[in-house]
Amino acid sequence: MPCTGISIGAAYDCENPLVAGVDQRLILINKADYDDATVTYDVTTTTLITDIVLAAGGKQGWAFQGVRTSLNPQSAFIPAKVSVGYDHQVDFLVFDISQVQKDNLEELGLDKVVAVVQNMNVPGNADSVFEVFGKDTGLELITNVRINADQETAGAFSISLKTSDESGKEPKLPTSYWDTDFATTKAKVDTLLVPTV
Repeated sequence: MPCTGISIGAAYDCENPLVAGVDQRLILINKADYDDATVTYDVTTTTLITDIVLAAGGKQGWAFQGVRTSLNPQSAFIPAKVSVGYDHQVDFLVFDISQVQKDNLEELGLDKVVAVVQNMNVPGNADSVFEVFGKDTGLELITNVRINADQETAGAFSISLKTSDESGKEPKLPTSYWDTDFATTKAKVDTLLVPTV
C-alpha cells in the first residue's frame, strides 16, 4: 500500500457499539512455526489474513486459558527518527504452576512467539474479532513473575510478551484474521490447536 495518507473516516455504530475486552483464551504459536506456515491474505483487503495453515510435522498453537481480565493485549505506535513502528504486547496469567509448566515457561524465554486473540462483540468489531500479534518480528518474554501469596493473581505466573526493544518494531498494527463470518473464522482458529500430520 503506498504512503498516500488516510483514505476513510470512521462512524460510531449505535446498533453495534464497540465493546472493550477480549475472550480469555490466548493462543501462542512458536514464531518459527508461524514463519513456516501458509498464510493467506484477502484479495481485496490485502493486509487481512484469511487463513493460517501450520506446516506438517506436529506443528500447533498452544492455548493459555485465563479468567475475567487476566489476558490483556495491546499495541502502541512507536515513532523513531527515520521510521515508524508498533509495539505489540500481550500480558496474561498462567494458572498452572507444575514443574512441566515451569520448564515450558523457561523455554518461552528463549524463543519468540506469535499470539492470536479474540476480541469481544462480533458485530462491533467487523473483521477484527480475531487479531494476530507479533507476526512480523515476534513477541519475546520480558516479564515472568510469580508472587506465591499474591491475592490479585492468585499466585499465578504473570507473563508479559512484547515486541523487542532491540531488534526492530512491528511494521503494522496487529493484523485482523477473518474469513466470511465468525463461525468460519473461529473454526480455523481452533484448528491451530490441532497437531498437524
